[in-house]
Amino acid sequence: MRRARAVVVLLAHFLWEVVWSGFATAWAIVRPGARPAPAVVEMPVGDLSRTGAALLVCLVTLTPGTSAVDLDLDRRRVVLHLLDGSDPAGAMAAIRRRLERPLEAVCPGGRR
Repeated sequence: MRRARAVVVLLAHFLWEVVWSGFATAWAIVRPGARPAPAVVEMPVGDLSRTGAALLVCLVTLTPGTSAVDLDLDRRRVVLHLLDGSDPAGAMAAIRRRLERPLEAVCPGGRR
């Protein structure tokens, strides 16, 4: 029952991210003025199983404005491309809060 609840929470967070990021990405493209400055950043992967880390990469890539470029399970990190790199720490914190933490409940296991 606990895992089912965690899956529902994860799906709700993911759907919210897709909708919100879709609007934010569209606005970044069509708004007048300066364009966003993209960035490539490394984000440590938390206490996820190998499956959880792979799912995190998939969910991040499916979210508009962000793509996972590389997943290095040995170093426990993912390389991300951010459409708007003005606040990489904030973007990574949002990914951790909205996707990684719920995934830890769905795919626990840590450093395998």
